[in-house]
Amino acid sequence: MASRKSLAPIALDVDLRLSQAPVLRERLLKALAAGSPVTLDGGNVTQVDTAALQVLCAFTRDAAGQGLTVAWGEVSQVLRDGAAMLGLDKAMNLPAA
Repeated sequence: MASRKSLAPIALDVDLRLSQAPVLRERLLKALAAGSPVTLDGGNVTQVDTAALQVLCAFTRDAAGQGLTVAWGEVSQVLRDGAAMLGLDKAMNLPAA
């Protein structure tokens, strides 16, 4: 069985709030369509809200459903705190701090 090549890391935008959720969703849907393992880089995120966190959580779930791994490069403290506040850190597979 051939291994799947990972895509280049997907750098998340600095501002991950409601206005950016549709753009984020489209980027992540393209990554799912590629059928390769994905690495997300959230090291530059300075603003995040529930809408974006829900998109990331759904992406992680959908990727797992397709047998794809989602790894994290860097994770900003803002992103980590937002996910933890909503109890989504485990669902998003965020690495321990």
